[in-house]
Amino acid sequence: MTGEGVKHTPVLSTLFRMMDDSELQGASEFIKDRLYFATLRSKPKSTANTHYFCTDDEFLYENFYADFGPLNLAMLYRYCCKLNKKLKSFTLTRKRIVHYTSFDQKKRSNAAVLIGGYAVIYLKKTPQEAFRALTSGSNASYLPFRVEQLMLILQN
Repeated sequence: MTGEGVKHTPVLSTLFRMMDDSELQGASEFIKDRLYFATLRSKPKSTANTHYFCTDDEFLYENFYADFGPLNLAMLYRYCCKLNKKLKSFTLTRKRIVHYTSFDQKKRSNAAVLIGGYAVIYLKKTPQEAFRALTSGSNASYLPFRVEQLMLILQN
């Protein structure tokens, strides 16, 4: 399975073997055999071995002008609580957990901030390690954030 000519690791290829290349834009492993982040074209169905969840419509940025993020600290906190609950859930104990996001570049960048923040806070990853996980392999680049409010202040 490839994304823009780059092969996924064997674990990620196995995890997403049911999807063709047009369905999967990129995937990252945060906890070996347990926690993943993926960009998927359509909503997957959870299986006996894998639980999928998406936060694209749950944690929404209230834009000032044409900006779209990043999400605020309260949303990161709620995301961390949600993910910790999933990781500790008895019914999900033996399942791989996949936080997936859509191909929408704005939602994808905000979802990356959430799991990247979780990796730094709870998994004790360095910011560089979290960034590397999100950008390595077949992962496409992320849309950079714009701070419109700051731009307006600087113009005045």
